[in-house]
Amino acid sequence: MANRPMLSVIVPVYNVEIRFLKECFESILSQTFRDFEMIVVDDGALDELKKYIDGYDWRDVKVLVIHQENRGVAAARNAGLDKASGKYATFVDSDDTIDPECFEGITGFAEEHCLEVLMWGLNLDYGKRSKEFSPYRADIALFSKEQKEEVQFKTLVGILPFYVCPPASEDACGSACAKLYDKDFLDTHKLRYTEGLKRAEDMEFNLRVLDAADRIGYLYKLYYNYRQLETSATFTYRAGGIEVFTDSLNAMRSHLVSADKSDLYFQVYYMRCMFFFLESMDMDYLNPNNPKPFSERIGAMALQAQKEPFAEAFEKLRGDHLTFARKIPLFLIRHKMFRMLALFYNAYKKINH
Repeated sequence: MANRPMLSVIVPVYNVEIRFLKECFESILSQTFRDFEMIVVDDGALDELKKYIDGYDWRDVKVLVIHQENRGVAAARNAGLDKASGKYATFVDSDDTIDPECFEGITGFAEEHCLEVLMWGLNLDYGKRSKEFSPYRADIALFSKEQKEEVQFKTLVGILPFYVCPPASEDACGSACAKLYDKDFLDTHKLRYTEGLKRAEDMEFNLRVLDAADRIGYLYKLYYNYRQLETSATFTYRAGGIEVFTDSLNAMRSHLVSADKSDLYFQVYYMRCMFFFLESMDMDYLNPNNPKPFSERIGAMALQAQKEPFAEAFEKLRGDHLTFARKIPLFLIRHKMFRMLALFYNAYKKINH
C-alpha cells in the first residue's frame, strides 16, 4: 500500500469531559514516533464535543474524523478499524493518555518480533492514587503454546483486579487498552467487535483475536494511563444492570463451544459469570441509588441466579479453581443465601479496598 503509515490509532469519542479529551489528544500528538495516522470516531457525542473535535489543531498529524450516530463503542471501534490504513492498529479511550514513547516502543517491539498481537502494561489512575497494572513482569518476545492459553484465561477474567483466579494468575488483559494489532491479521481473519454488546465487548473481541493469533508478545512497559472515573459504566447505577453482561457472556460461551475448548476454559468462563453476577450487585441490586426495597432487590437477585448463563455457571463451577474467599459467594449462591451474600460482598470489598 503506497504511503501506508506504520500505525493507526483509533480514538472513539462519546461523552467525555473536554479537559480529558484534550489530554488524550495531546498525548497522541506528542509522540516521539511520527509515522502514524489518527482516527477519531465521534459516536454521537454532544454538539460541543463535535465542534471541539472539528476545530482542533492537529498540527502535522494526519487525522480522519468520523461522525456517526451513537451505536456504541464496539461499532465506533469497528468504524475506525474499517478506515485504518496502518500496518498496525491500536485504541486509546478518549479519557485516557499514553506516554510520549508509546508508539515508538510498541511498533519497534512488534516489528522486531514479527507480532500479530502485542500487549503492554498500564497505570490505573484513580485520581488520588494510581496502581501499576501488568499481567506479566518481563518482556515476552513470543508466547509459547502454554502462555497463549494462559493469556486467554487472563482475557476471560478481564480487568478485575478485585478478583484473582488461579488459572489466570494476577492482572488480566481483556481490555481494548494497551494492545497493538497487525491490521492485515485482523482483516484476514475477519476480526471485528461484536456490535450491540454493551459491556465486556473488548473481552469477547480479544478472546477471539488471541485464539486466532500465532505470534503474540508482551512488552513490560507502562505506556498507557487508564483513568478510572466514578462516572464510568463500571460504577454507574443501572436498572437491570445484569442484562448488559448476558449478551457478552453468551457470545463468549458460543466461541468456546465452536472452538471446542477444554473444560478448564469453561471453568474460567464460569468464574467470569460469577464475577459479573457479583459486579451487577454493585451496579444494580445493592446500589444505594436503587429505589426498590431491599427485600425486592434480594428477590430479583435470587431469580436472576436461576437464569442462564448464570444457572449453568453456578452449577458447574468447581471450587478447586477458586481461592477460599471466592468459594464463599459460590456456596451462598448455591444455597440461596442471598442476604448473607450481600453482607459478605460488602464486607469483603471494605476489607480489600
